[in-house]
This record gives sequence, C-alpha cells and structure tokens, in this order.
Amino acid sequence: MIPGVFAGFAEDMLSEHNRLRKLHGSPDLQLAEVKQFDEIGVVAKLIAESGEEPSYDRSTGASTCKTLEKPVNCAQQWYDEIKDYDFNNPGFSDKTKYFTALIWKSSTKLRVATAHNATNKYNYVVASYEPLGNIDGQFKENVPRRNGSPLR
Repeated sequence: MIPGVFAGFAEDMLSEHNRLRKLHGSPDLQLAEVKQFDEIGVVAKLIAESGEEPSYDRSTGASTCKTLEKPVNCAQQWYDEIKDYDFNNPGFSDKTKYFTALIWKSSTKLRVATAHNATNKYNYVVASYEPLGNIDGQFKENVPRRNGSPLR
C-alpha cells in the first residue's frame, strides 16, 4: 500500500486518469515514486482535517476535490470541466483548470492521495502531475480535442 492513500486508490485513480486521457490521445501516466506519495498524503490529510474547501495553487498544479462519493470519482468530476473549455481559444481558466491538468499531454507521472474527514463525512483528494501542466503558451499542444470530435 502506498502511504497516505487507501489500498488500491492510487492504482484506481491512475486507471481512471488514463481512460480519460486516451479520449484525447494523451499518453498514459505512470505513478510517481512511492516516496513522493508521502508529501501529497500529508497535504490530503491536512485538507481533510481542516474540513475546508480545497483551493487551487497554480504554482504546484495540485488538483483537489471534496466529495461524499468514492474518491476515485474525482477524476470524472475534473474531466467534466470539458464543457467549459474553449478548444478554439486554448488557455488557462479557473473553470477548466482540473480538466486541462488531467489531460495535459506532456505530463507523465501522477501523485495522488485521499483522506477522509470523519466529522463531515467528506473524502478529500489531491492529485499532482509531473511535469507540471497548465503552462501559459502551451495549451494548444497539450490539451488536444477529444478523438473523433470536431467540437470537443
């Protein structure tokens, strides 16, 4: 088991990420080295203990999610931001930051962790990608349209 995550969670998130990335022709991610999960596990635990809505820090590129559902469902929630992404005018937007990070073509590694808050019953998820995505000037080549779709 990877420290800071539920058994099988990282592998499930990796599979879900790769399923969604394939829709856009982005290459599969690999899990980062185990030692890197310690840091992100601490972040997930701190966010869960605070019980607050996680915020996005563009300098770290960490995607966050607060859910009452299975933590692995966060990947689909992030992907669903596609509805607000303008492929004809690629760039950063607060409305699509998690979607673009998830399918960022140049990213090759995934670090992910989850923690549960027993008081409010929410699961908190933190994911980060290497190399970092959401880089200004690189959206066109890193956020491809969905395969076979002229609109998405």
